[in-house]
Amino acid sequence: MKIKGWKVSPSPFIQTRPTIATMAQLQTVCLLPVLVLLLIDRDISAVVNILLSIAGCLATEVCMRLVDKKVSRGHINFVLTGLLTGLLLPSSYPPVMAFGASFAGSFFSRGIFGGTGANWMHPSAVSVGIAYIGYPAVFPGFLVSPDSIRTVGDAFGALRLDSFLLAQNDQSVAAALNSSFLSFFDIRIPEGYVTLFWRSPSVIPAVRYNFLILVSSIILIGAKALDWIVPLVSLTVYSLLLFVISLFPLNDTLFSGDILFGLLTSGILFTVFYILSDPSTLPRTGTGKICTGIIAGILFFIMCGPGGSSSGALFSVLLANSVVPVIEKIEKKIYLASRKAL
Repeated sequence: MKIKGWKVSPSPFIQTRPTIATMAQLQTVCLLPVLVLLLIDRDISAVVNILLSIAGCLATEVCMRLVDKKVSRGHINFVLTGLLTGLLLPSSYPPVMAFGASFAGSFFSRGIFGGTGANWMHPSAVSVGIAYIGYPAVFPGFLVSPDSIRTVGDAFGALRLDSFLLAQNDQSVAAALNSSFLSFFDIRIPEGYVTLFWRSPSVIPAVRYNFLILVSSIILIGAKALDWIVPLVSLTVYSLLLFVISLFPLNDTLFSGDILFGLLTSGILFTVFYILSDPSTLPRTGTGKICTGIIAGILFFIMCGPGGSSSGALFSVLLANSVVPVIEKIEKKIYLASRKAL
């Protein structure tokens, strides 16, 4: 019997998800509507900061290619990094400093930790951290004060007490939702949440358009361009802590925190889907990702509290990123111990 030879393909592997370059392209496209809204809102300062942040990342790319000829060419990951950095900067941030912070953060995270795909701290988070240290005065504080929360009893009521401006169609949209879809679940949203969902009052563009961020994140998860484990776990942990104990230090009440207010005013939605979920900063196993999500959720609660702080989320990511090498080292030891036991 004649045995025929095996036909082996030179590329026997199949891709179960998009490549890093494709994921960056998809994320960039999904963020373009935010730029359109910034132009419609005539926030030219924010657009200029975004463009200069991209230019800073491009300068880093050029410098790294001049220093190391082996740096990969053809990827546009620097565009996404600059875009994310610019969206996380306040509109009033000085443009020249935006360029400098973007260049320094991208160069530091890539140059120190081995280049694209090897950095264990997200370049945009590092850049915004440098920008905050360089000029903290322009970064917003908490939207509501502890005294206002004590007076009213909840964070969203305190925001309305501080002359919170509603969007033009907020009342009509909220009434339509309450009388139709939400009535089946016996849920009623007060006036103001539609404004927070569509255009939150923040000087940081990434925190304003929560509806677009949520929709784009769903699209990216469906296209397997985002890791869903860490965002889901971190959002769950943060929401539980916020609901259970966020108001206890202020008015000694439990199980009364406002989850929607916390998610819509702290920039956490943008941060977990576009910064925390970067594959180069996450553990490789599901268990490691779950641990990272739990740690990130706890850090979000510590840094952002009941909501209203759009700066704390980025520093939470930096702290969570710094724990990832420890998680991977522990996982490696457990794996090696299990192999020796066989």
